[in-house]
Amino acid sequence: MKIKEYFRHKLQTCHECYACYVSFKYRIQCLLSLRYFFYDLRIVKKSMFWGKNEQMELAQLRAKLLFYYHKIEKGLCMPGQHRLFALEVVPQIIHMMNSWKKSNFSVNDPIYQGALNSLQAYLTHLENQKLDPENKILPTVYSFLSNQCYFGDTADTPMLIEKEQLINSVSFSSLHHMYLARRSVRNFESKPVSQEILRHAVAAAQLSPSACNRQPCKVVAVSDESLRASLLAHQNGNTGFGHMAPLLLVVTANADHFFGAIERNQPYIDGGLFAMSLLYALEVHGLATCCLNWCVTPKTDSVVHQLLNLPKSHKIIMFIAVGYPHQQTKVPRSHRKALIDVLSFK
Repeated sequence: MKIKEYFRHKLQTCHECYACYVSFKYRIQCLLSLRYFFYDLRIVKKSMFWGKNEQMELAQLRAKLLFYYHKIEKGLCMPGQHRLFALEVVPQIIHMMNSWKKSNFSVNDPIYQGALNSLQAYLTHLENQKLDPENKILPTVYSFLSNQCYFGDTADTPMLIEKEQLINSVSFSSLHHMYLARRSVRNFESKPVSQEILRHAVAAAQLSPSACNRQPCKVVAVSDESLRASLLAHQNGNTGFGHMAPLLLVVTANADHFFGAIERNQPYIDGGLFAMSLLYALEVHGLATCCLNWCVTPKTDSVVHQLLNLPKSHKIIMFIAVGYPHQQTKVPRSHRKALIDVLSFK
């Protein structure tokens, strides 16, 4: 008998020793699993520190510009007495917009136009409210805007929403009915999902909140049968039904959109908000979905990034199986916890 088999036999015959062995083995496995965090750490270090790099890629420059000009948007919406604000923010916005043009990125991009629109609204606000009598920032803004090719309308910045729009836009009963109707389905028809419906659903999901409106999420829609099979082979929770879904969505969040370790969890927060909105948008189009969690090793994560030609900074949030449900489909009852276990008052 080999030595390894001998000791295994001895451990199995002594229950107490065997229990210690299992516990020790589990602890070693847990310690080894800590190396997975180094994989995430490398991505955070490479992607989530903006620094002072002048030659940023378009995606990162969009995120940084969104982050800063959203400060103006928020300032224009603040209640109470008007005051002079964004004295340090505005020069940074102008600097980034100049970098944008030097990089020959399109000035017709919605993000560039949004920054331009916000600066115009900011200028109008300061002039109308006479908030800068000492000309601390007005000349800088006016000089920059006067050299722009497009001087657009600022009537919709900030947007004015009536109380009735906020309160009565959707009834709670209708919303609750949709919540009850959305279930994780594991039985799909082979009918393909049209790209038009998917465009509508993703456009709706784009309205999800994100940190400083940076919108880091993307969706890769995979209908190719061979690629779907390859992707599902690397996911742990689709056995027996995954192959039936005619469409597989891969939801990602770009870590490049965040500026440091303090925001290390934000890709998953924004990604979760986006994914939930996407599920409901697909639901109202008559489609069934099943979220497929992305709990994998760094090696598997790297393989799938290569399969999809995704940059490492694009963190995979989840897969979503999508298709039309059969006329009658069984779903788990999925009991919910008692409300007292979820809600507390302080």
